[in-house]
Amino acid sequence: MKIKKANYKDMSKIARIISSSAKWYEPIIDEKDMKEHEVDDSWIDKNYTRRDFYIAQDPSGEEIGTISMQYFGNTTYLGYIYVHAEKTGNGYGKKLIKFAEEQAKEKGQESLILIAHPKATWATKAYERYGFKKKFDSKEKVLNYKEGLLEPYYEEGFHLYEYRL
Repeated sequence: MKIKKANYKDMSKIARIISSSAKWYEPIIDEKDMKEHEVDDSWIDKNYTRRDFYIAQDPSGEEIGTISMQYFGNTTYLGYIYVHAEKTGNGYGKKLIKFAEEQAKEKGQESLILIAHPKATWATKAYERYGFKKKFDSKEKVLNYKEGLLEPYYEEGFHLYEYRL
């Protein structure tokens, strides 16, 4: 698998990857948060400049996954870890997280964090297998983490997970 930093032109491919599993989230998340899973051009414009996006290709060159990273002090926030819905179960997600871990270590970071819905068991189980630990499960604690760091990204009911580097 090849992973490269995404440019603006790649963002429409990333949007398709993210949207490919939107229907998985419909039954479990608040309706107002669906705009973070069923993404469009306005999402691209909002997110491209605020996150470092990477896009992954399988050996044939097909775009199959994405991950985004933001650096806050000694903490790296992983905002989007997505494998195209038709390509899950091949270890691509683990490789994306490993890539993020290596990038964060190069920058001298101390931890990776992410938020996930507890009913998105396909995601939470993968994060826990990788070594992420649930840090907070209450909205108040997630929103107060590091002086409100996650407030702009919070989705209703999501828990905070951390992986110490």
